Amino acid sequence: MPAASAHIGAGAWFSASTSEDRVLSAIGIRQTILLVILFIVAAVALIALDNSSTLSPLRSGLRGVVDPAVSWIDRVTDRGGGQTPLEVQLAEITKERDELLAENVRLQSDLNAVAPLQEVQGVQDAHQDWNLAIAKVINSDPSGLQKLVTIDKGSADGIEVGMAVISPNYLVGVVTAVDEHSARVTLAIDGSFVTGAELLDSKGTGIAYGEWQSGGRMGMKHVSRDITPKDGEIVITSDETAQVPPAIIIGQVTGEPTIDNQSDSQTIQILPAADFDNLTIVAVILSFE
Repeated sequence: MPAASAHIGAGAWFSASTSEDRVLSAIGIRQTILLVILFIVAAVALIALDNSSTLSPLRSGLRGVVDPAVSWIDRVTDRGGGQTPLEVQLAEITKERDELLAENVRLQSDLNAVAPLQEVQGVQDAHQDWNLAIAKVINSDPSGLQKLVTIDKGSADGIEVGMAVISPNYLVGVVTAVDEHSARVTLAIDGSFVTGAELLDSKGTGIAYGEWQSGGRMGMKHVSRDITPKDGEIVITSDETAQVPPAIIIGQVTGEPTIDNQSDSQTIQILPAADFDNLTIVAVILSFE
């Protein structure tokens, strides 16, 4: 009997639980249907109100609050066309650096242009008895067979054939052709160049000449064998050339002299002082005392 009673009780409980679940399930379905109906009604009502402009004041008010906030967020997080604030700052610094670099290049270029003029002016101050015409080198010999340059001053500026050209304290060459507003200068290393020369310390004299076409730079021939030049001794112009002032530096002695037994003289090699490959500004000596 107790076992049978327990079985009957359990069956009754299960039957009651099942009935209760069915009731709850039915209530849940009704609530879901009701919520769906309410959502549809609310959506239709909002659409109708929007079409009738009833919600325009509310929408405008919300935009007045939301739009400034959105704009502020855009400025903070998306300033500079999609760049972060750090990227914008870096771009500004890079721009300033590039502008400063360009300005420095311009200033350096101006300084490079002014420096040769100052050097020539220093020569003029040191030689008050010289009358100089400052000229710009505009091109060199296009054939490459001769060591020539063209300057932007000519006969209109008082330049004549034979005048000495310096840069700034060193002998560059002599004028060999003149037009009204330009002139040709034969450089001291060209094979056709000759001028009187003197050894500064040993006082030996001779003729300085160019050797470029024969593979050298400059030489000094017809120097007496009684002279013993020192390596590195300065070679200057002598007073034997009419339109070339004395005591202009040509270069310095280099290497051992070559003895010419027939003429009883020696030939000395000269390392020129002028930088013939980088001539920009030169001065033509128009006159001297």
